[in-house]
Amino acid sequence: MTFVEPTDAELAASRADPLIFEQELDVRPEIAEALECALGFRAGRKYWRGTSGHLYAVELGDFGRGRPSMAILYGFWPRFEPRPLDEAAIDRDLTVFLLWMAETCDGLDRADLEWTLERSPRSRRT
Repeated sequence: MTFVEPTDAELAASRADPLIFEQELDVRPEIAEALECALGFRAGRKYWRGTSGHLYAVELGDFGRGRPSMAILYGFWPRFEPRPLDEAAIDRDLTVFLLWMAETCDGLDRADLEWTLERSPRSRRT
């Protein structure tokens, strides 16, 4: 996973669209701590660009429990435009992040995630 630093101008022209939200990340402490280690913070945001060219971010929140407590994945689209219609491209971009997460985090198994993704109703549309 290659993280990027978008320009202030790019962020100002974009709106953040929450795509995946995990509000109880800290109930899996090994995953929360592995994400903190891999991303380099307990609370904050890192950006990456998908192969589609879309900008995405992972944001961790710390509610004072000693590890990240929640995570949100965002997609960034032009400020006054709806979500892009090419959902398959967004799904592929998010799959790359989820597979990275499965490889990075203790307590997640890449094979289990791949099995689940293959059986997802969304994967049958791509």
